[in-house]
Amino acid sequence: MKSTFSLLIIVFGFLSCVAQKGVIKGKIIAEIPEEKPLISEKVKIILNIGNKEKIVSLDQNLNFTFQHLEADTIRIRTEPHSFGRNHILIGYLKPNDTINVKLNFSLSCKYANTGSSKICPICKKEDEVIPIRYGLIAEITRKGEPAKKHTQEYKYGGCVRTGCDPNWYCKRDDNEF
Repeated sequence: MKSTFSLLIIVFGFLSCVAQKGVIKGKIIAEIPEEKPLISEKVKIILNIGNKEKIVSLDQNLNFTFQHLEADTIRIRTEPHSFGRNHILIGYLKPNDTINVKLNFSLSCKYANTGSSKICPICKKEDEVIPIRYGLIAEITRKGEPAKKHTQEYKYGGCVRTGCDPNWYCKRDDNEF
């Protein structure tokens, strides 16, 4: 009886040691390349898995890794938050699973200097650039009157403003800036 119990303890211990664990690998993409050193220094990645919280720093290439994770529901966020938004990724980590994550990140608004410049940063032209409008855009006509034609073409940006929104849209490059 003692030998059977001892054998079970040894087998259980061995299986616990070689049990396969999950890995989460990630990369932060600096939306403003000049911020890369500051992001590397200041930003932490926080993983909530089960009842545990794990925190890692970024390396100089803005990579991070969480290893030896049990299978469970995960939640990943950044501290501090990226300008204008808080990244929260929620998912499930399976046994022996590797999840790759990429997060766009900036410490300041990448659109801060694009307000008056109508030149597309990709094609360096402005002939296909139109403004982006936000909020409720309604055109009211009286009964029996024909609908008014738009005097200016625009791209609808949505109802909610974040404080860091693009001002222009290049139709040629499908680029908001």
